[in-house]
Amino acid sequence: MDQMYIVLAVLVFMMVMFVWHKVPFGLTTMTCCIILVLTGVIDLKQAFTGFGNQIVVLVAPMMALGNVLGRTSMVGKIRNVMEHAKGKNGTMLVMLMFFFTVLLTQFIPSTATMAIMVIFAAQIGTVGNVTPTRLILPMLGVSSAFKGRFPIGSGATKFASLNALYEGIVTDEAFHLSMFEPFIFSIIPMIIVGGYSIFCWRLMPKDEGTLSVTDTKIVENNMTSGQEKIVYFAFLLAMVMMVTNVGGFMYLGPAIGVAILVWTGVLKASEASRLMTTDTIWMMAGVLVVSDALGSSGASEAIGDWLLTIIGPGTSSFMIYFILSAVTVIMTNFLSNAACQTVLVPLAASLALAAGWDPRGLILIPGMANTADIALPSGSGEAAVTYAAGGYNPAKVLRYTLPYIVLSIIGYAVSAQILYPL
Repeated sequence: MDQMYIVLAVLVFMMVMFVWHKVPFGLTTMTCCIILVLTGVIDLKQAFTGFGNQIVVLVAPMMALGNVLGRTSMVGKIRNVMEHAKGKNGTMLVMLMFFFTVLLTQFIPSTATMAIMVIFAAQIGTVGNVTPTRLILPMLGVSSAFKGRFPIGSGATKFASLNALYEGIVTDEAFHLSMFEPFIFSIIPMIIVGGYSIFCWRLMPKDEGTLSVTDTKIVENNMTSGQEKIVYFAFLLAMVMMVTNVGGFMYLGPAIGVAILVWTGVLKASEASRLMTTDTIWMMAGVLVVSDALGSSGASEAIGDWLLTIIGPGTSSFMIYFILSAVTVIMTNFLSNAACQTVLVPLAASLALAAGWDPRGLILIPGMANTADIALPSGSGEAAVTYAAGGYNPAKVLRYTLPYIVLSIIGYAVSAQILYPL
């Protein structure tokens, strides 16, 4: 019982630190691991088992591969196509801007995507219905609706990242996510929210925002043609291994890709090490340990029972999903995506465990809806870039962002209800 209270206190500490966000997330989770060791909840060996978890082995090198892919001429080629669209007006140009936003956000971080697309948008001009400030915020909407959804690039590891957050609470592997489940779950929200972004950009006021691109940068490509071919080969090899699970080596594919880049001299070993030991990886490794402690101490059951009491008896399956979706979407506009996801996924898993429900729908809502962060600049790095570049007043763009938020809440709740009814 004492251990359960210690773990609950550590969980509260972790949540508060994530909300406060004055120190890196990785430092917070590592501190939690240290506290659990000092209080005797886990031993020293258990405290750092997260770094050897197959999920971390998958995600860390995939982040390095994505970073290197973003330095290839792919970005430059997209820029050239946009240059040819200069001076054009109307739907075709808008669709082209949105298409490249969706494409880029599959392979490079969303913050970099928005920095690049803002520069493209600045070439449009301020005359007519299609202006930079009317498109920049909807481009964020498109990016938020589609990033990490498709099983390519960073989206290919989404299932593993979510499993890492709750596998210690729900230990039955039948209820762990497969590679394609986040994509299937996201189809309905992508259609609803993505369609809204694409066709309702005209809700953006013409006279709102002042374009500023001084803080945006495009990464220069210094690779040779041969090096780029190696990058493409390494990336495709990793994706094929992950999708087909050849030889059961799905989790090893990205590591093999990074090894190829290092051995061929495309990527320095020191840089590969840096890219694979980011704050995200430290956070993930620590969360795995805290999640295991939640499950083994009985704390997750206590949290689940408490949440069931709050929800009350007789609450419909859809209403439970709707409430969780609303909490996620509203929270993620104030907190970072990662903090929102990391806080809510273990809570959702604990609720499912206590009620005896299939946890996947409850997990996928905070896991995927945490990107609906377009109402405030505090929601993410890409939201900050967007609001800074567009010079937006959040209150004056509500007629675009408010329907986006409402549709997001409905879309994720409907998808969960259809695929995983409680």
